[in-house]
Amino acid sequence: MANKTLRILIADAHPCQRLQLERLLNGLGYYRIAPVDSFEELQRLVQCALQPFHLLLGNIELASHAGVDLERFCRVSSQIQHALLYHSAQLKVPAVSQAERQAVSLSLPQAPDNEALESFMAIIDAPLLVGKLPLPGTLAANAARPRPRANFARTVFHR
Repeated sequence: MANKTLRILIADAHPCQRLQLERLLNGLGYYRIAPVDSFEELQRLVQCALQPFHLLLGNIELASHAGVDLERFCRVSSQIQHALLYHSAQLKVPAVSQAERQAVSLSLPQAPDNEALESFMAIIDAPLLVGKLPLPGTLAANAARPRPRANFARTVFHR
């Protein structure tokens, strides 16, 4: 199930591409999306953000026109947790191990399609298993024995 609180930025100079990505994300259940059409606008949003963005979907050429390496920009920015970057050119999202999912950044040869975006969102929006706490001694001993079945045959509703 999609985490509807994820904050997502889409950075692409092409309006049709931004709209397509936003619709794909909407179809996956994500609605907190901010589309931007220039690196300057992206930079302003990231610098002024009160909360970090969970994901930046960005066209690498958008930043390269401004003389900026978008991959490096995402790595050094504490306001961008994950990045899915693409070039303006069928693609497959590579597998990412559980240990490497702290801050995932991928670079694709073209804009992500529905399958690629769904795969990536499954990586970064997976529920976290915090850990299993051991039961206290008395509960652990009781958990091993099966509980006796209660006899509800004689209740108020019994006739």
